[in-house]
Amino acid sequence: MIIEHVSKAISLLLEDGEKAYIGLNSIPAILGAFLARDVYNRKIRILGVAEADNPKSVSISPSTGNPFYSEEAPVMITADSFDLFQKGLLDVMFLGPVQIDEETNVNLSVIGSYEKPKVRLTGGAATAYLMPLAKKVILWNLKHSKRSLVKKVDFVTGTAKYSNNNVFLVTNLGVMRYEREWKKWIVTHVYPWSNCNVIRENTDFDTICENVGKIEVTQEDLNFINKLDPYNLRSALEGF
Repeated sequence: MIIEHVSKAISLLLEDGEKAYIGLNSIPAILGAFLARDVYNRKIRILGVAEADNPKSVSISPSTGNPFYSEEAPVMITADSFDLFQKGLLDVMFLGPVQIDEETNVNLSVIGSYEKPKVRLTGGAATAYLMPLAKKVILWNLKHSKRSLVKKVDFVTGTAKYSNNNVFLVTNLGVMRYEREWKKWIVTHVYPWSNCNVIRENTDFDTICENVGKIEVTQEDLNFINKLDPYNLRSALEGF
């Protein structure tokens, strides 16, 4: 139930009036956004790289860039969505970095040195451009460990360090919010299988736990997620 809890956590971070942009291969983000809108009645507008403007529904496919996965939606091309970001008119972006560090730097480029990497990753696309512009950045990572939540990323693909936006991190162990005044990540929520100690043990930088809540997935949540993802394609993410 990892993806279901991560999706539920994402849904709880979305608020009325927000316009949220979904990137490529972001199944937890798309499930979370639709949960927020259609189950928890958040008055949000969902856009994405499939170039659909607030579709009625979706049917999860191997890529959220598939133009046929969305239903009953006008077209909003990616260039226009990016233009909204630049004008301060798009509120939320989602991003799934391989590494995140204590200063909100993210890495989607390489593990190891850039010249001779151990692993060459997918690349950042518009990460460097959009991260400072979005009013709210929701990062997600399904392998919470000291290799993914690091003191310093191997390569800075993008950062919110010099911005003043809100940054959240949703992982398979819980939810954290970046507190700019303290320059620390604060744990805000955990799941039934995790707690603050588990998060500390698996994070390479210091975290703060205060008034931590617990996220539970209801049967209504699960029924809705199964409707959007009837072939359970989300489960493939848990093996990565």
